[in-house]
Amino acid sequence: MNIRTELFLAWRYLRPKRNAVSVITCISIAGVTLGVAVLIVVLAVMTGFTDMMKEKLLETTAHIQIYDYMGFIKDPASVISVVEKNGASAMPVVYKPVLIQKDERFVPKGVLGIDPLKVNKKFNIDENLKAGKFSLEKNEAIVSDIIAQELNLIVGDKILLHAPNKLAKMVKVKEKGKIEIDEKADMYLPGEFKVSGIYSFGKYDFDKNIIFTNIDDANELFGMPWGSASTVYVWTKDPFDMNDTLKALHDALPGKAIMSWQQINRKLLGVLAVEKNMMFFLLIFIVLVAAFSITNTLITVVVQKTREIGLLKALGSSSGSVMRVFILQGFFVGLLGTVFGNALGISVIYWRNNIMHSISRTTGMELFPKEFYFFNELPAHIVTHDLLFIGIISVILCTTGGIIPAWRAARLDPASALRYE
Repeated sequence: MNIRTELFLAWRYLRPKRNAVSVITCISIAGVTLGVAVLIVVLAVMTGFTDMMKEKLLETTAHIQIYDYMGFIKDPASVISVVEKNGASAMPVVYKPVLIQKDERFVPKGVLGIDPLKVNKKFNIDENLKAGKFSLEKNEAIVSDIIAQELNLIVGDKILLHAPNKLAKMVKVKEKGKIEIDEKADMYLPGEFKVSGIYSFGKYDFDKNIIFTNIDDANELFGMPWGSASTVYVWTKDPFDMNDTLKALHDALPGKAIMSWQQINRKLLGVLAVEKNMMFFLLIFIVLVAAFSITNTLITVVVQKTREIGLLKALGSSSGSVMRVFILQGFFVGLLGTVFGNALGISVIYWRNNIMHSISRTTGMELFPKEFYFFNELPAHIVTHDLLFIGIISVILCTTGGIIPAWRAARLDPASALRYE
């Protein structure tokens, strides 16, 4: 037989004829379809989650952060000058923990002291304002919508910010853990700030913790030298290709700690990469089970088609030709399952948030709480490379599933197959 005849017979055996074998074949195709669809959905969600996490990280932090081992950078202008000579831009910031007080309630947060003339080119606070205006004049602060909801704040409200380092100076720890109030310590007063705006970057952990103030107010609040900074934030042209810039900054600033955003978030990014690989490894077993189902189906087909196989071999068909017919049948099942699975998976990804919200309304459960996953909606990103890889693996597994029944069909003796015909 030539290849066209083998393809014709493989496709003919695959077509439904309203019998048990056809039902099993349809179930096998459905199994491959579901396996491929689940793989596509899971990998697309993991890829989208990673991509959105990187996007939000880059939106809410710098590409590179420069610290000083003494705790603060006394002359950030000199550091910024070095950064700009290496083709990047920079901005001094003060980032410290605080206690925010509203009435009698205290909540731990973090203050990010920034230069209001430069920050909008980097953080885009103006574009993410939900209420009020972008204003960081003397003793003004911008809080997130989550903090505003937590403390029942609106634009124009007053809040008190307590610096932990100043509070610590009022207490002395004696021997054996005895604590005494230092009456000789300077009188401590918290900083009073007016809420000028309410922002939301859509990244829950950032929005929950960060309060923006003027860098001069932050210096005064934490008792730092005037004009100093705790960190210099650096932005490069390409946040994914910064090796040359990092090396140049390490050479030019030997007394400073310099870290990229990948290094700062390496554990998080590493976990996301491992989770995606593990998801693929575990879910590929769904397709493997479907491949075993194809093996069972084709063994049944071989038994049912014993007479036809014997006739083909009696007419001169080689064992290899007969074997290729059933391997091609496994290939067709895998191909159809992969095509349908791609269509189903892409459809689920397209309607994912509608499906998620419908299930949430039906069950009364929040399937994607932003408190744990940091985002308001389920992210997803379909990568062509992933689609091709899933499709190739699925077709190979399904085609391999046809080898055992094909080998059994090739070994049939035509005389035995036609003995009782």
